[in-house]
Amino acid sequence: MSKMEIIHGLIEDIPVLTVSGKIDAVTSKDLENALAGLIDKNGNFLVIDMEKVEYLSSSGLRVLMASKNKLKKMQGDLLLAALQPFVKEVFSLTGAIRFFSIYPNYNEAIKSLQR
Repeated sequence: MSKMEIIHGLIEDIPVLTVSGKIDAVTSKDLENALAGLIDKNGNFLVIDMEKVEYLSSSGLRVLMASKNKLKKMQGDLLLAALQPFVKEVFSLTGAIRFFSIYPNYNEAIKSLQR
């Protein structure tokens, strides 16, 4: 059984989504819904803290790419923070790493938006 948890937060007026568990074919729809809601409600910039994500499938990667593209059309961005080695490897192997701004932690991601 796939398990994923999503916690919404607001830090320095920037929406931060903390995701833990597995982002796979079963759970990616929940992530897609959470991201769509935040994008529609909060505007242009969003940080996803992925420190506790232990697995990312191609369907999860698709959701992240689609959300990033939606934000880009709004002159915004989707920033990723604290990728575990396995998750970062998925981004590297697929070439998706070149499309995302990736930070060591969510604080660094937020700081980059405040400059």
